[in-house]
Amino acid sequence: MKERTKTETKTKSLLSVLLVVTLLSLCLTPTALAAPEQPLLQISSVTFNPTTVSPGKEFKLVVTLTNHGDYDAHNVTLDVLSQSGATDLGVFSMVGSGSHFYREEILSAESTTIEIPMVTSPNAEAKNYNLNLQLNCESSGGSVYNFTETVGIVINESESLSIIAPDRFVLTENDKGVTPIEFEIANFGSNPVRGVQVSVSAESVDFSKDYQYYGTFEKDDNDNFSADVTTAETGDFPGKITVKYMDSFNNERAIEKAITIVSEEATTPTAESGEENFFQKFLRIVFGIGA
Repeated sequence: MKERTKTETKTKSLLSVLLVVTLLSLCLTPTALAAPEQPLLQISSVTFNPTTVSPGKEFKLVVTLTNHGDYDAHNVTLDVLSQSGATDLGVFSMVGSGSHFYREEILSAESTTIEIPMVTSPNAEAKNYNLNLQLNCESSGGSVYNFTETVGIVINESESLSIIAPDRFVLTENDKGVTPIEFEIANFGSNPVRGVQVSVSAESVDFSKDYQYYGTFEKDDNDNFSADVTTAETGDFPGKITVKYMDSFNNERAIEKAITIVSEEATTPTAESGEENFFQKFLRIVFGIGA
């Protein structure tokens, strides 16, 4: 009798434990989150055209709106409110029709794209800015829903380096039979730039040096590039000067300037005036000519 009682007690205890484990497992099992029974607008992506936003330049803020709700969104509006931390748009201005944009509807689980034309101030500091947006919509029953979003906009540096060079280089050979050309590279930006390198090229033209590495240019730094030019042909030869560098945001930049090399007569390098060929040296030593 006692053994039967003990067995029943163990069985009841085991059942109790199994019941508790089952309840706990049900509580801990994740449940799928249902979409809200209303329109739910969110910004799913933001891009820029052009991809780099620079001071004093126009650009388009391309916003994709997605309706994550169970209900369609009607009379959708997007308003550009202000730059974060300011009462207005700060370093940004609207271009064109204003700061209010409208879409008739966005169906449930679908998206639409809105292009927002803007321009930055020429004096805008190169850094990240936040822009406050307001989204509004209605359900089919007329209920109104509002959503606030913030998007980040990175203003990069404007072109820091400048190429100071004439559009045309006319070849006029010197006593060495070459034409020296020279132009200047200057940093007129507000920040240092690194890895500055310059190359020059032109059709049917030979340069004594067509590449030079400079390294870092601090603000207001400048330097010259010079080379001797020769060509066996006459005419106008298109060319270009290319400057590559890394800005303070670690973006690789490149600027180019189109040039024309003008050759009115063929130029051929001769021995430098400070050097003697074998025959000149012989005449000087034996006869004293040119001594």
